[in-house]
Amino acid sequence: MILTIVNLFQVAENDFDSKKNTNDLYQIQKNPTNLPITANTLQNFYTSKMVNKKNPGRIHYDAIFSSAPRGICPLCAQRIVTTLDHYLPKSVYPTLSVSPLNLIPSCTDCNKRKLVNTPNNSNEETLHPYYDDVENDKWLKVRIVTFNPMVLSYFVDAPTSWSQNLQERVKHHFNSFGLDNLYSTHAIEDFENHKKLLEKVFQNGGSHILKDHLKDMYLSRLEYHVNSWQTALYEEFFNNQDFCNGKFI
Repeated sequence: MILTIVNLFQVAENDFDSKKNTNDLYQIQKNPTNLPITANTLQNFYTSKMVNKKNPGRIHYDAIFSSAPRGICPLCAQRIVTTLDHYLPKSVYPTLSVSPLNLIPSCTDCNKRKLVNTPNNSNEETLHPYYDDVENDKWLKVRIVTFNPMVLSYFVDAPTSWSQNLQERVKHHFNSFGLDNLYSTHAIEDFENHKKLLEKVFQNGGSHILKDHLKDMYLSRLEYHVNSWQTALYEEFFNNQDFCNGKFI
């Protein structure tokens, strides 16, 4: 049966590729009705032919699964990959159910949070790791809301050199996957783990030495990942004069 509709999958993938290159995926027809086979059957190909470990198609699932650098989810850049996410949900776009371009390695939380999320315009297309590379420019920032207790707020500060569409898409991606809450939670824990050390550096050397220490921590993290929550955190710390003056104590 599947051999008779291979062309259907190929046409769908070519259409995906063409429209993704211009961020026009929202133009792809949702819930098509003129199919030679039922939508449910098309959707089930993913589970039966790719996810099923006993099926030869599993090799393609595993190849996509292991393609994420360092095994980290490219959608949140934080948690480990545990599954594959359909960029465009197979329940709405059944002909893309087994398309490699539509399958992204992800963590379970990102996969569940997205659920059936379909773009209604180009600004609502979340970042796609095969097409979008936004790591050459710094865009992730954080601000200190209060010091005691430490409350942080992460946000997107997109470069003005980016197109308006890319700026909106990065913001939409950030909000869709709840990255402010995710990053803030980890950042506050990181701060609490280092608080005693930072207090000691400040008490022994004053604000100048603390600022130098924080800057070294920032530059070390910047070298590894320009837009990690850690990089943004220590950039904010060393640039915040109140923090360097010991207000966090």
